[in-house]
Amino acid sequence: IEGETAEGEGLTETLLLPGDVPLEMVWIPGGTFMMGRYPGEQDNTDEADPQHAVTVPGFWLGKYEVTKAQYNAVEGTTPWSGQSYILDDPDSPAVYVNWYSAKAFVARLNIHTGETFRLPSEAEWEYACRAGTTTRCYWGDDPSYTEGDAYCWRLYNAWNVGEGYAHVVGLKFPNDFGLFDMSGNVYEWCEDDWHDGYAGAPADGTAWLDSPREPYRVTRGGSSECHAGLCRAQNRYRHLASSRFCTLGLRVVLPADQAGSQLELDRVVRARAREAAEEAARARARRKAREAEAERLALTAEEA
Repeated sequence: IEGETAEGEGLTETLLLPGDVPLEMVWIPGGTFMMGRYPGEQDNTDEADPQHAVTVPGFWLGKYEVTKAQYNAVEGTTPWSGQSYILDDPDSPAVYVNWYSAKAFVARLNIHTGETFRLPSEAEWEYACRAGTTTRCYWGDDPSYTEGDAYCWRLYNAWNVGEGYAHVVGLKFPNDFGLFDMSGNVYEWCEDDWHDGYAGAPADGTAWLDSPREPYRVTRGGSSECHAGLCRAQNRYRHLASSRFCTLGLRVVLPADQAGSQLELDRVVRARAREAAEEAARARARRKAREAEAERLALTAEEA
């Protein structure tokens, strides 16, 4: 495992997949947020009602959507081969992946890494997408939809200009957690079964599952074929679990509470190192302040 802390992007860690293909993860600190649309919100539907408080424990989330290189490294398959609307670039998202294939990828990823990756819950996904914001999009309310092209691939800067495919990840601005392409590019599978609203939804950040499972699963984020309104942080969508499209991909989660998780150990070590560095900086500042005060007093004494 290799790690780095990128300025403005929080704590990140990198796992090496077969063939030394990197998988970058970002630490998402826990917290409480308001999930769903706020009252009177522009261009939203009642599927995001009622807005409700959710407390989400900290977790690791993929910095990018799972790429073709990562998917092939783990699964040894290329479900997008021979399909339409495909960018032949290993750093573009793995697409034509249904929910069952996404789960199989996660299971094999865990075999390769010894970790316990999974798909995000819908609450985790929205919490990570918002990154502490309360606006319609993580870059602001953007009422005229004029600012989003800098942050996401969507209908206006992809499909409408002859680029109707999922683009290379990480080319747009990230959100405040340092996550790229949380809006647009491809819809991302969540673990949750689809429900028509949030009445009765969990308040602890866990996935909302039915027994027996429903045929539809939650997908989030919008895609390069979507108009701007479908790329908002709280916009919800559903696909049959068996659906395979050029607009469907995934992003993975690693829970923070996994005993023995190397990522969690690294996070603790780095956090402690950062605290020690901050305390050392404060100590240096205090020492300089004392020296400055001593010099001032000495000059005062000489003048007297």
